[in-house]
Amino acid sequence: MSTIPSAGATPGRVAVIYNPIRITEQFRRRVEKALQRRGCTDSRWLETSKEDAGTAMTAQAVQENVDLVIGVGGDGTIRMIAGGLAGTNIPLGLIPAGTGNLLARNLKLPLDPDEALRVALDGHNRTIDLVKLSVDNREPQHFAVMAGIGVDAMIMDETDPSLKEKIGPAAYFIAAGKALGRLPVKVAIRLDDHHPMRRQAMLCVIGNVGELVGNIALIPDAKPDDGLLDLYVASPQRLSHWVKVILRLITRRPRKDDRVDELKGKTVTIYIDGRDSYELDGDAVGECSVLRAEIHPGALKVCVAE
Repeated sequence: MSTIPSAGATPGRVAVIYNPIRITEQFRRRVEKALQRRGCTDSRWLETSKEDAGTAMTAQAVQENVDLVIGVGGDGTIRMIAGGLAGTNIPLGLIPAGTGNLLARNLKLPLDPDEALRVALDGHNRTIDLVKLSVDNREPQHFAVMAGIGVDAMIMDETDPSLKEKIGPAAYFIAAGKALGRLPVKVAIRLDDHHPMRRQAMLCVIGNVGELVGNIALIPDAKPDDGLLDLYVASPQRLSHWVKVILRLITRRPRKDDRVDELKGKTVTIYIDGRDSYELDGDAVGECSVLRAEIHPGALKVCVAE
C-alpha cells in the first residue's frame, strides 16, 4: 500500500463531493479545519443533486486533476464517485453517510464521520477492483459492491424511503415479506466461456465484495482485490431449501442440496426470461432483461486505515 500525505504534510488539491442532505454545516466546518491543519488551501466543494448523484461532479474533479476526492454520501453517491474515478489513479476518501454504507462496511472503514475523515486524510491507499456493468446494451457503469435481481432487487424496490430513514436497515426486512411472493425468476447464466446454466432463481447477485448490512456475509469468500467477480445464485423451491439457504448464511458454509451456486469468474451474462428489477450497490435502479458484467481489476484507490 502507498501512503497518502499524512498529518502535517500538504495533501494538495482536494475535492469534496457530497450529498447536501447527508452533511451538516458543523461537519463541513470540521472538514475545512482538518484540511487547513494539513496545509491544504486548495479545496473545492461539489454538491450532488437529485438529478445527478455525483457523475458530473466527479468528472469535474478528474478534469481539474485533484490529488484526492472525499466522497460524503450514501451508497448511490459513493457508487457514482467510484465509477467516475475508475482508472484515474485519484484516491477516494470515503465518509459513509447513508443507511447501508456497504463499501465502507466491506473495507472495514469507520462509520463514524470524524473517524472516517481521519482515515481519508491520514490513511493508506488500497487498490481494489470495480465491476463494469452493461444493462440491455446501455452505456456501461461501474459498481463497487453488488448488483442483483430477484429478492435482492425487489427488497430494495419495495423499501419505503421514509421508513428507511426512520428505522434504517430494519426497513429491508419489512420489504422482504412483500417481495417473496413474486418470484422465482427464470434466468440463463453464462460465466466466462462455460456453457450457460439455467435456473429458476430467487436471488441472483454479482458481487465484488460479499458482506451486507447486519454483518451478513452473503458471499464469504469474496475479495475486492482478487481480479475476479463473484456470482451467487439461490434457487430454493421448497421450505427445506429455504432453511438450508438460511443456514448457509448463518454458518457461512455450504449445505447439501441448498440450491445455491457460488462461482467466480471474470465475466458473466445473465439473461432474464422477460424483465425484472435490478439493484446496484443497494439502490433499486429499474428493470432489465440482460445484465453483462466484467471485472475491472485494480480500478480504484481507496483510503483505508491499514
